[in-house]
Amino acid sequence: MGKIIAIANQKGGVGKTTTTVNLAASLGVLEKKVLLIDLDPQGNASTGLGIKPADREITTYDVLVGDATLPQAIVRTKVPNLFLAPSAVELSGADMELIDNPRRAHRLADALSGLPATPGGKGRRFVLIDCPPSLNLLTINAMASAQGVLVPLQCEFYA
Repeated sequence: MGKIIAIANQKGGVGKTTTTVNLAASLGVLEKKVLLIDLDPQGNASTGLGIKPADREITTYDVLVGDATLPQAIVRTKVPNLFLAPSAVELSGADMELIDNPRRAHRLADALSGLPATPGGKGRRFVLIDCPPSLNLLTINAMASAQGVLVPLQCEFYA
């Protein structure tokens, strides 16, 4: 499938979404197939890529709770080679809805395992996961799915 990288830090305002969107766009311009998964209920990565909240018919919330598959949630962006699984505010309640699910920490990994191969087999696929500013079930799902974690840091005295 390629590289799956979670961009995570429990602190807000350190540049997680900015890093995710810019890295995804840069890889897309370099003709790498990129899927950005927005796991932050604030949905700023989705908004930053031009997907308005009203246009998010199927979201990562639907995928995690089992109402849709990941391929059903994926939308094309205006950036070449960059696709998005958008977020929605309902995602903030996923922790409570999944509490009794024995695979609650692996819902995203399960969804990714069903993802078809890169269209046309050209270019390497990157999956970048934008995480919320907390260590909750959403972030745990991202980390359980990823091969690596990129942790943006704010370089200040008390950061």
